[in-house]
Amino acid sequence: MNLDAISLQSWYATPQGLLANRFIGESIDRLLGERRLDAMLGMGYPHPYLERWAPRCESILVASPAEMGAARWPARAANRNILMRPDALPYPDESFSWVALTHLLEGVNGPKPVLREIWRVLKPGGRILVVAPNRGGLWARRDNNPFGWGRPFSPAQLRQQLEEALFIPKQAAFALFMPPLFGRRWERWERWGAAWEKAGERWFAPTGGVIVCEAEKVVYAMTALRDKAGVIKQKASIPALERRATHGVEKSGE
Repeated sequence: MNLDAISLQSWYATPQGLLANRFIGESIDRLLGERRLDAMLGMGYPHPYLERWAPRCESILVASPAEMGAARWPARAANRNILMRPDALPYPDESFSWVALTHLLEGVNGPKPVLREIWRVLKPGGRILVVAPNRGGLWARRDNNPFGWGRPFSPAQLRQQLEEALFIPKQAAFALFMPPLFGRRWERWERWGAAWEKAGERWFAPTGGVIVCEAEKVVYAMTALRDKAGVIKQKASIPALERRATHGVEKSGE
């Protein structure tokens, strides 16, 4: 279960949400470096981070689950946010260079169909960026923040989900090391938050409240095989077989 877009929008406007946005965004920036992002699709509720990515992108579209609702983005231009089913995206194959997931994977019933659909719309060599609550962090154990809702992941579990969907994990980082306890004196947390983040990255990385993981879509070439008579046959790649099987299930369901 994911929170609705209005609740997420309200939380990110609080002091706690502003700090979380800052520290998660800085962690993502370090992970991505200076790379261009080209055509990007943001899924779930990526709104707090879109302004950071916009200067690097040729285009950005946003897709939110229907049950979450849509928050307009950008605020002062034509809306680029649509409602959709995460496992049935209304885009052609190989449409995007990057897909970013925030406040999505922990709330879907099954991560694999969603990740396989993202694999479909990514270009070969495209990247997926996942921001998900860390099972070993404090933020997943408190429901006073969005990362305390839904299903948290350990780093190994998130990696397994990506690999089963035929992605190759490339690198990962952690963010939100400060405790999710904000009271009237939140200014102290703002003052010491950067110190918490720096110390956590250096000594306590697995205890971060959020995992940020980057993975790549790799398409393997077809391999020529010979049968007993010496006739050359083509062996389809694993992604091609999985995709064919998926389409077969969809047709039979119709």
